[in-house]
Amino acid sequence: MGMCAEIVAFGPYSPDIADYLEYPAEFYRGTKTGALVVRTLFGIAEGSSASREFARCLGISDPWDFNQHKIDSSRIDFVALQFLFKTLAGGEDYSKDAKALAAFKAAGFQFVFAPCG
Repeated sequence: MGMCAEIVAFGPYSPDIADYLEYPAEFYRGTKTGALVVRTLFGIAEGSSASREFARCLGISDPWDFNQHKIDSSRIDFVALQFLFKTLAGGEDYSKDAKALAAFKAAGFQFVFAPCG
């Protein structure tokens, strides 16, 4: 089995990010602004090479160095991510997650890289 990878995003709720969260926006109607919300992004399942390239796009040089798993959002290379997604089978879904990642970054979310395998 090869390595898979995903991002766990967490941060303060606001109506501006409701459309990017895990559930339909109406599920968040009663959620107070500032409440902590969580979303898993990407779920790269195409194997070790794709997961390592994904990590590099996030500014991570070694996906198994746990010291690097808290992502510095200023190091995310969105252009490289879009290029990577064009080469992967789930590219369209990944591009949607990239839009969510950008919205969450703007909203002050934090991100953790999570490899598996």
